[in-house]
Amino acid sequence: MFSMFKKIWWYIKANWLRYVLAITFLNLASLASVIAPKLLEAGIDKIVNKTITKSSLLALFGMMIAVTVGGYLISWLWNYLLFGASIKLEYTIRRNYFRHLLKMDSHFFEKNSSGDLMTRATVDLNAIAMTAGYGILTLVDSVVYLIMILFMMMYTISFKLTIIVLIPIVFIGLGVKILGEKIHAAYAQSQIAFGEMNNLVLESIIGIRVTKAYVQEHAEIEKLKASGANAYRKNNRLVRINALFDPLFRAAFTAASAIAFGVGAYLVFRRELTPGQLVSFVVYLGMLGWPMFALGDLVNIMSRGNASYDRIDNIMSQTPEVKEPAAPVAVGPTFKKLEFRDVTFAYPGSEFPAVENISFTLEKGKTLGIVGKTGSGKTTIIRLLLKQYCLRKGEVAINGVNIKDIAAGEVRGFFGYVPQEHILFSGAIYKNIAFGKENAGAEEIGAAAAAAAFQKDLETFDDGLDTVVGEHGVTLSGGQKQRLAIARALISDPEILILDDSLSAVDGTTEAEILQNLKKARKGKSAIIVAHRLTAVERADEIIVMDNGRIAERGSHEELMKLGKWYYRQYTRQQLTYKTGVEKDDPSADLEIRE
Repeated sequence: MFSMFKKIWWYIKANWLRYVLAITFLNLASLASVIAPKLLEAGIDKIVNKTITKSSLLALFGMMIAVTVGGYLISWLWNYLLFGASIKLEYTIRRNYFRHLLKMDSHFFEKNSSGDLMTRATVDLNAIAMTAGYGILTLVDSVVYLIMILFMMMYTISFKLTIIVLIPIVFIGLGVKILGEKIHAAYAQSQIAFGEMNNLVLESIIGIRVTKAYVQEHAEIEKLKASGANAYRKNNRLVRINALFDPLFRAAFTAASAIAFGVGAYLVFRRELTPGQLVSFVVYLGMLGWPMFALGDLVNIMSRGNASYDRIDNIMSQTPEVKEPAAPVAVGPTFKKLEFRDVTFAYPGSEFPAVENISFTLEKGKTLGIVGKTGSGKTTIIRLLLKQYCLRKGEVAINGVNIKDIAAGEVRGFFGYVPQEHILFSGAIYKNIAFGKENAGAEEIGAAAAAAAFQKDLETFDDGLDTVVGEHGVTLSGGQKQRLAIARALISDPEILILDDSLSAVDGTTEAEILQNLKKARKGKSAIIVAHRLTAVERADEIIVMDNGRIAERGSHEELMKLGKWYYRQYTRQQLTYKTGVEKDDPSADLEIRE
């Protein structure tokens, strides 16, 4: 149970002074609280013995006020110091957790769902913070405060009565040990169930349009009901175990109180106790309830904190497959040449290569087109360029240096990437464009929007660049999202612009306008265009045609048209469709590419 303190010792050690002061003030507050019953005892005995005077009454009253006010001020101090430290711990771990997530590669996010990662960053971190604050409080109070009270009961009132009263309380320790182990297991299971439910809710919200389009609301509700029922069962089991603590404590203290009154009255009758001592003993017995309850809470808090820390540590201990080089090689700010050298790659967990024996060269100022059927390996090439996966066979080189030897940040700094998925952020349009360049000016943002053929759309928005796009760009059409993403990539003026099927949602006229703008604005810069619509790549210096992870054809547009293979058939078919508006059946366009 106390292994939790060992896990957060690094933080306690770094903030030792704050914790020392907090525990010191906490113990002083406890000391103030155990003095008050003795003052009450003295007053009662003076009244019973008829020795009370006006001056002694005022003195007792003044001491009670001083103890109460002093205890209040000291309690404020330890509360501020202790719980402030726990909030700081939560902030520190959450910051490190988020930094760690940003360092992880694509494979990590394929293994861990978004909902579960969010649960760990919220619910689990709250449980850890409770351990560093309330957990310390319950530990100190269940030990030091308990010892203070027992000392006052045993050595200032009656050792005999204290021992008799403690008999039923001994059973609490046994119950705490048994229930603590069960709470740890139950809490871990409840957090897993909550993470699964959180992920399902997240997916439902993100995919709400698709859900409504396919009239699957009822199916989604049923899935959520099943997941919610599972989370309810796991949490209900935890609640049932927690619920056993309170009756255990109440039963033990009810028995202890009955013994205290019965045996205490007998001792008063025999003059072994004074009436004031019996009253103060009963007060101390009532005060004994908090440290004993704190002991029960300590088990609960430590069990939850332990389980939550293990869940956070499970994520923090995972390392990306794409390792940063120990001694990164600087390739300079100027791009000269990009090379794929006999690259073969299979995704983690797959036996079959996604790309195989891929080789090509892209020089400064040139444009490379990548085309092919769906699933042929086009996007995989882009992911390997961006160091999203660990390459084990072959080389990808920039300026002649293997990207394994270059820091990931420097590699990605060469590229402006527009992915297939339209990833937009909640907020204004100008913020989404400026995301590609820190401190971008209004003129730069406007120029990037114009180059992406987004200027006309801006004129239709009441707020222009200040228009809020909503979560994931929900207020924009598919074509608008694509052009906004292109503007975001252009604003940084990257050495290599990557368009991964990023013109699929715009019409042919807009596509031609964007490509013409890119040609003017990016003179002397390189580009990689992945496309299904072949007009997007017909002006590329080289085009490679992918099929089942291999390069089936390569050359310029004119050279590939002369070959008369897949590229020729697909281009001819697309031109016919564009001119007539009717897609003709052409079985040859769907045939496997043959050498």
